[in-house]
Amino acid sequence: MANVNVPSGTVAFLFSDIEGSTRRWELHGDAMRDALRRHDEILRAEIGARGGYVFKTIGDAFCAAFCGAQEALDAAVAAQRRIVREDFRSVNGLHVRMAIHTGATDERDGDYFGPAVNRTARLLSAGHGGQILLSADAALALPARSDGVTLRNLGTLPLRDIREPERIYQAVGLGLPSESKPLRALRTSPNNLPHLRTSFVGRHEDLARVEALVDESPLVTIVGAGGVGKTRLALEVATGRLNDERDGVWFVDLSSLGEAALIAGAILAALGGERSADGDSLGDLIEFLAKRELLVVLDNAEHLISGAATIVAEIIAACPHVTVLATSRSPLDISGERVYRLGSLDDDSAEQLFADRARAANHAFDPADEPELVREICRRLDGVALAIELAAARTRSMSLGTLASHLELRLLAGGRDRRPRQQTMRALIDWSYDLLSEEEQRVLRCCAVFERGFTLPLAQQVCDVKPAAQVFDLVASLVDKSLVVLERHEDEERFRLLAPIREYAWEKLTGKDELTGARRRHAEATASLAQAWYAEWDEGPRRDWIARLDRDLGNLRAALRWSFEESNDTSLGTRLVADSAIVFLRLSLLHEGIEWCRRTLQAPGAADGTEAQLRYGLSMLYANLGAEKECLEQAESAASLYRRAVNRRGLARALSQVASRYAPSARYDLAKPAAQEALQLARASNDTRLIADVLRRCAASFAGDDPAAVRAVFEESVTLFRSLGRDDETARALSWWGLWEQKTGYYESAVAVLEEALLLESGDSVTMFVANDIASSYLAMGDRVRAQGFARRALVLAVAQKHALVAALSVAYLAVVAAERDPNNAARLIGHAQERLGSEKWDLAPPDDATIGRLHALLKREFSEIELALLLKEGAAWDVDQAVSRALSA
Repeated sequence: MANVNVPSGTVAFLFSDIEGSTRRWELHGDAMRDALRRHDEILRAEIGARGGYVFKTIGDAFCAAFCGAQEALDAAVAAQRRIVREDFRSVNGLHVRMAIHTGATDERDGDYFGPAVNRTARLLSAGHGGQILLSADAALALPARSDGVTLRNLGTLPLRDIREPERIYQAVGLGLPSESKPLRALRTSPNNLPHLRTSFVGRHEDLARVEALVDESPLVTIVGAGGVGKTRLALEVATGRLNDERDGVWFVDLSSLGEAALIAGAILAALGGERSADGDSLGDLIEFLAKRELLVVLDNAEHLISGAATIVAEIIAACPHVTVLATSRSPLDISGERVYRLGSLDDDSAEQLFADRARAANHAFDPADEPELVREICRRLDGVALAIELAAARTRSMSLGTLASHLELRLLAGGRDRRPRQQTMRALIDWSYDLLSEEEQRVLRCCAVFERGFTLPLAQQVCDVKPAAQVFDLVASLVDKSLVVLERHEDEERFRLLAPIREYAWEKLTGKDELTGARRRHAEATASLAQAWYAEWDEGPRRDWIARLDRDLGNLRAALRWSFEESNDTSLGTRLVADSAIVFLRLSLLHEGIEWCRRTLQAPGAADGTEAQLRYGLSMLYANLGAEKECLEQAESAASLYRRAVNRRGLARALSQVASRYAPSARYDLAKPAAQEALQLARASNDTRLIADVLRRCAASFAGDDPAAVRAVFEESVTLFRSLGRDDETARALSWWGLWEQKTGYYESAVAVLEEALLLESGDSVTMFVANDIASSYLAMGDRVRAQGFARRALVLAVAQKHALVAALSVAYLAVVAAERDPNNAARLIGHAQERLGSEKWDLAPPDDATIGRLHALLKREFSEIELALLLKEGAAWDVDQAVSRALSA
């Protein structure tokens, strides 16, 4: 498909969808699947042929952007003509409606936001299958046409959520519908829907999915946390159904009702029905609804959930043409119910909502002035729509900086026209909290101690509930009530509290004088978790190991702070650090890990085995920073302590680390004995992985002056790791082998071994190092073209992993690449890289030292001493983002 760059600025949008697609899916399942595939092929082909960019598809709906209205209309006409000619009789025909509008856009990461997008969507919703509708802006942007297509003026019509009415045109001509059906926007069904004074932001995919559910089920319940936007979404769905329900769309707010017996009467009153003399409200309601075709929105059913469920079950059983759309913190849990769980807004939508509401509160507000503060506020409010709206309203009386520093619940208050429980976030959460049982309240309070979420086993250890197994059911109940969010990963289920709810629960926990106990249990549970992490690493971690570590990093940090800074429980803290040094290593948090290890070593009293593990972890952290002296000191101390503790496995690892530090400086008199003892201990353990690991570390120590012998040891290590099916550790062994080849000057061999490592699915961490080493080897051979691709790959991964050292090396390599064609950029880049490498106290390996030495020689020929010093200083002052941007464009 021919395509262009993503259009920006003033853009022509073409939106389309299939009329009645849900019904066709129900009636013609397999045939509809084939028809939709053909429909998609036609749309993509015609859009792509005219330089259009499809930026979103939702079900059968297409959203495309073009540089101009002419191209958008050409694509629409061609697609409609092909669809008409296509044989879709197996699904009773396909009727596609289309809409075109032009306007200024806010394009971010290939997606579009702003009024032009909303207007196009509303224009599409007014049309019928087969029609191509155009806004006045789109029509005026078109030149005179000579292909028989003309525009018919359909008049000026109101569109939902759009303040100004729109003059609408229909494209007519050969192969297009000639009749103009009354547009949906002109029809008015009976309803009592409240007037929506604010725009609908960031929920268009949710809207499409709920609309599809309403099409196929008599009962749909939107479930979500308080303030997340359930009511606003339900009203948007209801407004969109005004033209589809013969007897109207009706809104019933249950929040003010105190008992379930009042529900049926409240619904009947909202619909305008009359009660009979016998006072049977439910019977009167069923009789009223039995012959009607309408949609009822039941808002805020959670506090009367059992009674509401009974009444809704009666309605959908006796009234075949009535659809119920409910909103609640928990499902109604009755037959036929389709539940749609509504989560928080994504980052872009949250920021768009904040900006929209802030502009309404303060016309001088411009989100572009301080985008980082807007992003921070939305992040801390966890995408909760009501919290964002309440915060945005505060921009009329305070700056963004002040708002960001005072985001407490008490500040999140709104106008007097809101329902009482929605005037503040605290009142909204009070409403939910008061509906909980005592046990549910206790679990919610205890869950406030978790940072970035938790698993059920962690909750079982932390929550003060007896028997502990009951915690599982209580957490599940809190998920049902939308006070706890369930997050599914490939390897585990996790739970978390949205930020406003966590703040509320923390206050409740403190007020109940339960905080100290909960934090101690949290620290002890995290220590058990860290012990399990270390054991898994020692025995052979699963592929998802690093992802799981990262998810609980917040809990680890919180437990460490509590142990050392609040409770002064250094015994617990020491165990935590000893087991988690490997966590900081694998997550590339080297300096943070070193700081915790040093802090722990200042607290005396650790057992030999624990201190040995701590020092061994510290040696690995130093090794990854290139701090060879410190690494060797800690490895030797660890070996001595492991020997005293009679921990042969730990001793084998520590000795292999000692050997690997002596070998590069050709101290084989010290390296070889350590390597031999390490291998003897490993072989005695009969642990293939440990043997392979010792061989990897000690290959150069056994016979460093005999390249063939060193290669044989590396080969044995690689073979053993392969026999275990460990692609990640096979790649790591190959990377050590390749690095040895490089440091000894065998650059072609180094590249061959390292590229073999890259072929394995070894994870981004290993790939980052390997790609950088390949770039270094190619530069040593003078091949800048090949080096560039690998250095860029390493830099992108290093930035993603926040590994400052690898990023700095990658920038240095790309400085060398840029030297001949752009010496100014090269000088700045190497200035930045050497500033960062210096701050990391990294000593360049001989090949890199020589390569960068040649770069400096070139730059000295190109610039005067003063000019070069200024360029180097300018680069040294760059932040990481500036350096990465310039390096990737080098």
